[in-house]
This record gives sequence, C-alpha cells and structure tokens, in this order.
Amino acid sequence: MSVDTIFAVATPPGRSAISVVRISGPKAGLSPGLFAAKCPAAGHFCLARLFVGDQVIDQVIILFMATPKSSTGEDVCEIHCHGSTAVIQLILNVLTKAAGFRLADSGEFTRRAFNNGKMDLLAVEGLADIIEAETPNQLYQAWSQIDGALRGPVSKWRADLISVAAQLEALIDFADEDLPVHVENTLRQHTSALIKDITNILDDDRAGELIREGVVVALVGPVNAGKSTILNGLAGRAAAIVSDEAGTTRDIVSVRLDLNGVPTNILDTAGLREKTGTIEAEGIRRSIEAAQNANIVILVADASSSNWQQDVEYMSERMGRVDLLVLNKIDHGVPAAVPADAMLISAQDGHDITKLMTRIGAMIIPHNQAQNSAIITRLRHRQSLHDAHDALCAGLRND
Repeated sequence: MSVDTIFAVATPPGRSAISVVRISGPKAGLSPGLFAAKCPAAGHFCLARLFVGDQVIDQVIILFMATPKSSTGEDVCEIHCHGSTAVIQLILNVLTKAAGFRLADSGEFTRRAFNNGKMDLLAVEGLADIIEAETPNQLYQAWSQIDGALRGPVSKWRADLISVAAQLEALIDFADEDLPVHVENTLRQHTSALIKDITNILDDDRAGELIREGVVVALVGPVNAGKSTILNGLAGRAAAIVSDEAGTTRDIVSVRLDLNGVPTNILDTAGLREKTGTIEAEGIRRSIEAAQNANIVILVADASSSNWQQDVEYMSERMGRVDLLVLNKIDHGVPAAVPADAMLISAQDGHDITKLMTRIGAMIIPHNQAQNSAIITRLRHRQSLHDAHDALCAGLRND
C-alpha cells in the first residue's frame, strides 16, 4: 500500500526568527530537491539555499533522518527556515504541488509514530500533556507518563496475570487428579496480591487527574461579603467589579492561577439572597451549580454583620457542603464565637490575602502528590484499572 509523504509547519503560527517545516514519508529525502537543494546524509545537517525557479527564497538548515531511526519511523526531513509568512507559504506551496506530497492531518505525525511502534498510547497521551502543560508539575507528570510511570506497573501486572492464567489452566486440565491444596491457595494469593496492588494505585484521591485537568475553587456567600474583592486580591488585578451595591456580581467571574504547581480556577459567584430579580436569580442558580461541581468550596461571610451566623447556616444548606469558612471584613469588627476551623481576614489587607492563598494551596496539596507517584492521569486509565480490579475480585468469589 502506498503511503503519502506528509508535511506541516511544526512551529507555532506567526512571524518568528526560525520556523520548522517537517516532512515524513517515503519521499521525504527528495523534498530538498524540489528547491534545488541537496539532501544531507542521514543524521546530518546541512546549510542550503532554497530556490523557486531562479529566485532565492531563503537560506535554511536541512536535517534528514532515515527510517527507522526517526521520530515517526519513516524517512523524515526538516527544513529550518526563517519564520516569515512569505518564506513559509512559498515552501508549503511547492510541497503541495509536488506529486506524492500532502499536508498532514491533525496529529498525523504522532499517529504514524504510534503505528510504527515509536510510541505507545501512554506516550502519545504524555506528549499531548506536554504540549498543553501550563505548570511545572503538569510538565513533570507528563514526562513521568512518557517514561513509564503507568507502563511499568501495568507491564508487571500483565506478567503476573499470565502466570495466574497458567496456574488456572493447570487446575482446569488436571481437575480429576489430586493436585496439592497449595496450588489453588497459591493461585488465590497471587490474585489477592494483584487486587491489592491495583487498589493501592486507585486510592490516590484523583491526584494525577487533578494536576492534569486543574482544580476549581468556588467562592460562595451572601451578597456584599467581599467575594469579588478576595478574587481581585488573589488575582493581583481587578478581575471582578467591586461595589457596595448588593447583587453586583450577576455571572461567574473566573481567574486562573498556579497554586503549588496545580492550575487553579478561582470562581467568584453571585451572592445568595432570597429576594432577587430574574437576572440575579439566574446568577444564583449558576452559583449553586458551580459549587456543586467545584473541587473546593469556600464560603465567604461578612464578619462585621450581626447576621453572619444565620448567613453561614443558610449558605451551607443551599450549597450542600463547605470546605473552608472565611469571615471577611474583620477590619470592621471581629465577631465572637468563631468556629475553630474558620479563617478571619480582611480582603483589603494584602497579608491576609497571602495567608488565604497559602491556605487554599494547603487544601490542594493532598490532591497534589509528588509527581513521580501520580500514576493515573486520565479517566481512561482509572476506568480500565477499575474493570481489571472488578474482574479479579469476581474470579476469587466462591460460587
């Protein structure tokens, strides 16, 4: 079956000092000749001028890698050119018109690497996570996946399962014979050990998934409790409108922060109160929905209000759960009988905002285990391990 030679710009769009055009397939080594340039020997670079007709369009560096010693397992040629729109467009135009060449589909270079055994599915997922990484912890976790954080345990479990299956076949084949009792006992012990190993991996508080996907923190509370001021303090900028007028925040305002290496979305939600208009009521509905879907719910109440305890009770009932109670506006008065686990702050005080950020970070830390111990990073991994766990448990049942 014939395989097209594919090409694409491997660097981000826009003007830059250097851009890379990557070409992969059986005709990759012929691509420099389309510009009247020579292809270097495999594993070498060369400096060359590219021509379109008699006109020089650029002076570039060309790299050639021969199959199978390349990223895709095919012949690969890279043209490192200047990143101007004109240069890149001319190179792509020439390649598009050449017989047997075509623009690569999205993800096709990686798919060819997978098909040619250069990467397994976990490495492909790790590569996608590297490209999307926003924080160092996300990057470390992605490389951990590529280097076998999950592949290693799974490969061991596979070998153990093959051993268990062989023992089980022996029991079936020689069922009429008096096999030693320890054969079945050993089989059950090995299966129990597998179940325990998988259970330990699954009992991780979704740490890897939270690092990869990020954490959502919802600020909820009654109107005028200071949620927007807290959000602006955490963000270090005026992300939300702050006003003494009740009901200023009608929709959810989101700020994305890096807390302890975990991407964290802080949501400022509409203040809750009983008497509202139609628009504000919709904002309150969204607030409750956001809290229900958040990883951490922070209830903010006005410490200077004589009704703060009733507000906290009312909000707690509406939200269903509260992970941290913050009593704000202590610069206007400190209440009595404060719950031991509550946090007293003034959103106008930068030191208090820093303390709150540290507290939120500490709440995220249990989710944020050391990156080397984060083995499960996707729902697909977790579901597959759950299926394996349930199948092994079913095999141990005495029916």
